[in-house]
Amino acid sequence: MILIDCSELSADEKLALAMQISDGLEGVAIALVKGESIVLDEISEKKPERSVVKDVVDGFISLRRDAENYTMEEVGDRIVVHSAHPATLSRKKAQNQLPPNIRQCPHCSFVTQYEEEYSVHVRAHLFGV
Repeated sequence: MILIDCSELSADEKLALAMQISDGLEGVAIALVKGESIVLDEISEKKPERSVVKDVVDGFISLRRDAENYTMEEVGDRIVVHSAHPATLSRKKAQNQLPPNIRQCPHCSFVTQYEEEYSVHVRAHLFGV
C-alpha cells in the first residue's frame, strides 16, 4: 500500500493533493485523506504505480506558489511531503481539523459521518455521476 504522509500540510492542501493524485491515477485508485496521511483505495484490478504517485506529488509541489520551500522524500514505504512552514500550519490544522467521526470528500466540501455514504459519494466523483 502506498501512503503519503502529509502531516505538515494544511487541510486544504491535503484535499487538493488527494484530488490531484486521484486524477493522476486515472481510475486505478482513489486518494483519500485519512488523518494526517493520504491513502489509496484501489478500485480496479491494476495496482497503482508508486512512480506515478511520486510524479503527481512532485507535480503538485511544483505548482505551489512557494514550491522551492516544499520537498518530497521516501521514508521506507511512505512518501513524505515536507512544508515550508510546519509550525505555522500546526496552528491552522487545529482550527481546520474535523472530529474523528466525520469524513470529508477529497474532491469537494461534502462531509458525513456515515462510511457507506462517504464511499458512494467519493466514487461518484470518479465515475462522473
